[in-house]
Amino acid sequence: MIGYIIIFFVLFIVFIALPFGIVMIFLSIHYNRRERTLREEAEAHRKILESTYDHIWKVVKSHCGLSEENRRSFNNIYPNLIDTDIDDDIMLNWILDQNIDFDPSEYMVIMDKIAEDRQRFVIHQRRMLVILREHHSIITKGWPVKWILKNKSPIRYEPIDTNYARWGSSI
Repeated sequence: MIGYIIIFFVLFIVFIALPFGIVMIFLSIHYNRRERTLREEAEAHRKILESTYDHIWKVVKSHCGLSEENRRSFNNIYPNLIDTDIDDDIMLNWILDQNIDFDPSEYMVIMDKIAEDRQRFVIHQRRMLVILREHHSIITKGWPVKWILKNKSPIRYEPIDTNYARWGSSI
């Protein structure tokens, strides 16, 4: 009788426990590596989005004769700048409010210089939203992922919600 129990125990380990353990190890490696990769990719896109904002601010600041004091109000119109068409008056009115001496004929030059940055912002924010969705999908998976995933904290990012940033437009 003891021999049958030992044989059953050995067969159980060889055919059930060992393969299950190996599968769990591979799943752990896969999901933890994927979660870390998404987190690193999100951070890279966050830096690109921040540098895009900084570049747009520097172009506007230098061409419009603005100071660092105007940056706070620029933050308020930045979503509109990303969202609107080039000939929209919101940006021009804001520039004129900040600097009365601004030459409106320079407006199209500024918008041409930041057109590529606007497009880059849209591309990277769309990718960031895909990353956030995929990461959320991984960290909210059920069994066995919830047991083997080391970092279950969500990636923090507040997207700029505009029609242009969501769907894009031809510039």
